[in-house]
Amino acid sequence: MLKVGDKVKFLNASGGGIVAKVIDTRMVSIMIEDGFEIPTMISELIKIDPDEPAGRFFEEHYNIDLKVQPDEPDEPDDDRLIHLPGHLTIDRKSEDIYLAFVPHDQKWLVTGQLDVFLVNNSSYDVLYNIFSKTPLGHYNGMDYGSIFPDSKLLVDTINREQLTHWTDGCMQFLFHKEQCQSLLPPFNSEFRVEGKRFYKEGNYRENAVIQARGIVVKVLSLTDYFLAEENPVHEPASDDKPPADATPLINRYQVAPREAIVDLHIHELVDDPTNLEKSEILEFQINYFIKCLDSALASHYLKVVFIHGVGNGVLRNNIIELLKKQEGIAFFDAPMSKYGVGALEVRIPHND
Repeated sequence: MLKVGDKVKFLNASGGGIVAKVIDTRMVSIMIEDGFEIPTMISELIKIDPDEPAGRFFEEHYNIDLKVQPDEPDEPDDDRLIHLPGHLTIDRKSEDIYLAFVPHDQKWLVTGQLDVFLVNNSSYDVLYNIFSKTPLGHYNGMDYGSIFPDSKLLVDTINREQLTHWTDGCMQFLFHKEQCQSLLPPFNSEFRVEGKRFYKEGNYRENAVIQARGIVVKVLSLTDYFLAEENPVHEPASDDKPPADATPLINRYQVAPREAIVDLHIHELVDDPTNLEKSEILEFQINYFIKCLDSALASHYLKVVFIHGVGNGVLRNNIIELLKKQEGIAFFDAPMSKYGVGALEVRIPHND
């Protein structure tokens, strides 16, 4: 991110100057030796830093007298902070922290620079640390600071070569509110984004928290934490049986005595599956199938219909392979008149 006073050269023209003003996240005003200011895209500039290894090759002296008023900030901190749309905060159903990647060019999404935003979709003031994980498992500090409630903060503008610094790491959070019923603990949240996601246009989707097309990753859900605190998971007793008052998972899908229908389409299982990789979706669906089948066996169900959809058949094949390993149950295609060709009916005769 360029700041006032930085010396720069023009990429597509001769000469250069000094940053006199940061207009927004994509454009600055460059003062040249004639005393004129030229609005210029950041992507068309190269910063001259004599402290960098190659800086001496680009070092030039510009006879420019740039006077910055003492009360002017060197960086547009206020410009980096953007409040979320009102309808998101009024109708908010979940308090979450996101990391968002937004391409500058909204038409050619897989090329050019990206803005990296930290999104605080919560009612808390947040202190944050962002670390990148190195191939050796060490951590490099990337950014730290604070962010107001219901807002997003531009933490960096990067090119594609710099993506590796932002796709695997850890964030630390502290939460503050003037009045609250209980204190939140500090959080450490690991994050990881598959690099290949940035090179497929279909992965860049409209998202209300960024008001553009981008890749949005949920780093932390405070709502999930609150729910876990209200409904703690009890450890199984020594005989590995669940607590007596635990409601069997399969009961959610009961349609008749000892019968259930489970829809394994990912949008039926996850509130927001848009940021999941295909491999993650498949793994989640298979694990959920196993949990439902185990619950049906333990709860003495006689019949469960699993709706897997058509797709490419991978989920269906995995389910069939798992069912073949189960003794004492039968399975076959569910009635086409009711479910089409995308469902399997599982019978459990030994529960009679």
